[in-house]
Amino acid sequence: MRLDSLTGMRWWAAFGVFAYHMTNLAPLPSQDLLRFGYSGVSFFFILSGFVLTWSARPEVTARQFWCRRVARIWPAHLVALALALPVFYTLGTPDPAQSWVKPLGPVVLWSVPLLQGFSTDDVISFSGNPAAWTLSCEVFFYLLHPFINARRGSKRVAVLLLGASLLSGLWFCLVPHAGVPSPVARSWEFLLGMGLAHLARAGLRTPVTPWLAYPVLLLAPIYYYITVTRDVGPSALVPLGLAVIYGAAIWIGAQQDLTGTASGMRQRLLVRAGEVSFCFYLVHATVLYEVKARTGVVSWGRPVLSLVVWAGVFLGALAVSWVLHRLVERPCEKRLRAWGDRRWGRATAMLA
Repeated sequence: MRLDSLTGMRWWAAFGVFAYHMTNLAPLPSQDLLRFGYSGVSFFFILSGFVLTWSARPEVTARQFWCRRVARIWPAHLVALALALPVFYTLGTPDPAQSWVKPLGPVVLWSVPLLQGFSTDDVISFSGNPAAWTLSCEVFFYLLHPFINARRGSKRVAVLLLGASLLSGLWFCLVPHAGVPSPVARSWEFLLGMGLAHLARAGLRTPVTPWLAYPVLLLAPIYYYITVTRDVGPSALVPLGLAVIYGAAIWIGAQQDLTGTASGMRQRLLVRAGEVSFCFYLVHATVLYEVKARTGVVSWGRPVLSLVVWAGVFLGALAVSWVLHRLVERPCEKRLRAWGDRRWGRATAMLA
């Protein structure tokens, strides 16, 4: 069963990351709060764990699963990488005024197979398309999933996964982990999504009211503002607190779809935006920094101009992402997925 409410939520997470990066180009008076948008990455990791676990089927082989994930992310990633290289790299000497531009070298090769996030060196981990470091985490999650996922929904497995997630999340928040690669350090968020999905697969249903996901998601920036901007409460635990809020929102959205309850996140336009959100995430920084290279940073004291720049970059990134989605992501996924199902799948799994 499709969970369209979660697709709609995915758009808001992508837009949050966009807003976070836009502070580097067109600052607004709410600059500190906009930095909260970076936590959209956490939402993606939790959502990935939930969706992959909810949609998992016993008849789908591990190789078939991995091939489907390659089909899902690599074609759009490779094209987005090709678009990013002229923006973030140069064959000549980088302009000191453009700190994001680096000399083109072998380091970008790490980003082709999405291995860059396994390095703790920022030069490597943000190589190629800087936004794609999160895909290194996803690759790690994909490799693990067939081995740690139970074949059927289980409340016992859910409790184990949720417990492991919360304990490792506390470690992530409280213990220095500079030497731990991002895919390992962020895996607790993926486990959180998996645990929630196992509760849903085990048949747990909770009554929810329409539109509830919006006020729950609104708790995230409020919590961030109070703890980080106003320095009230333990700021070290903010990632864990936000993950709990995002997990609750994902659970609510899934329950609304599973029980047939009306959902604001299931609006058609929002779902369509969510379907394009992966490509939007991949290209938004490329469009942003191309504009920054041509215009420079907008002065802090010109909020109207900042809003105009925001609108221009947003529409430009949305247009590029729509083309990437329609011409690359969808058709390539369809063909590669079909090929992988024929080669690696069991006969009973072809329609899964």
